[in-house]
Order: sequence, then structure tokens, then C-alpha cells
Amino acid sequence: MSAADLFRVLRRLTSQNLVLKILALVLAVAAWWFVTGESKVLVSFTVPLEIRNVPKGLTMTNKPEREVEVRLSGPSSLLSGMRPSEISAGVDLTNARAGRQLFTMDDRVVKVPPGIKVQRIFPSSIEVILDRTERRVIPVSVRIGGGAAVRKRVAKVEVDPLSVEIEALPEAFARMPVVYTEEVVPERTEGVLSVVTRVETREAYAKIVGDPNVRVKIYFKN
Repeated sequence: MSAADLFRVLRRLTSQNLVLKILALVLAVAAWWFVTGESKVLVSFTVPLEIRNVPKGLTMTNKPEREVEVRLSGPSSLLSGMRPSEISAGVDLTNARAGRQLFTMDDRVVKVPPGIKVQRIFPSSIEVILDRTERRVIPVSVRIGGGAAVRKRVAKVEVDPLSVEIEALPEAFARMPVVYTEEVVPERTEGVLSVVTRVETREAYAKIVGDPNVRVKIYFKN
């Protein structure tokens, strides 16, 4: 193909749908002019603050702010109908370490729609305290409700598994020789009652690793 042939092909391609191309260009320029030409406004929103990616082996032992006030600027056409759900704020603790740390709240932690600018965030920083945790296997004990009369009728209790793994602050294990199930209230006191119930821990900063459910069998006296 000669240079003249190539030129003719290019000219034909650029001339196809020329009207639509010109119309699209005009609309784009008009939209740009409309958005950039209108007045800017300031609007404030209060949004939830998500604290995510706590490193393995650490737990957060303070209670930082869970909401932040975000002041935004932008065209009134964009901000007038904006909802708080369109804004997200989050602090990523992936690279955090044990101890007390301050995290600056800037436009890197707030996500807003295109065309909107973050002017201010309050508070300007949050404090996070991370402490190391340990994991230990703790025996499970069944909590039986229904009153003393019901418990007197119990001959034997079986639980499967016999223990669960708990992650907690090291000093918490001294207060937690066993972990209890939710209260099981038998509807009858004869034969064998088999139920699946949940293990719970009331120790602060403690959590069950894996499945918290256990199977309980209560054998009643004849």
C-alpha cells in the first residue's frame, strides 16, 4: 500500500460518524464547563470510621473514635444530593506494631466520589493501642439452667469437643480456667437431652478461635 492509499484509508475512518463525534465532543465540553463553572460549596458529613486489618497476634485495647466529621468541597450539583453512604473512612493497621500509635486522618483515609475534595477531617488523628495476645486451649464447661431442681436431676454431662482454643491477653488466662457454654435450659428432666450450643467468653479482648459451637449431652437420673 502506498502512502497515498494509507492517507485515503485514514481520512475515510476519521470521517465516519463524524456528526456523532462532534456531538459527543460538544457535550463533553459543555459538561466540563458546567461542572467547573458553577460555584463551589462546603458540606460536612459525619461518617463511620472503620479500623481494619489488625495484625495477627495483636488486639486493640483502647476505644478510638468510631466516627469522623468530614468537610468536603465541590460543585453544588455534586454535593447537594450526596449521601453519607457515598463516603468511606478507614484506618489500615496492616503495618501497625504493639504499643501506642497515632494515625493521621487525611485524605488518604477518606474515599469520596470523583470531583469532590476533602478539606478537613475531625479529629485530625486517632490513637490506637495494640497489645500482644496468646492462644491457649481451655476446657469447656456446660452451664445448665432451669434452677436447682433441674440440676439435681442431672446424672452426667458430656461435651464435644472438650476444649476450645482461645486468643486473649496473657493475663486474662489466669481468670479463665474454663470457658462456659450459653445456658442450656432442659425442657424435660428424663432420658438424654442432646443440644448444640455456643461457647462464650466474657473476658474483654478474648475471642474463640474457630467454631464456637459444641455438642452437649445431658443424662438425667432414672
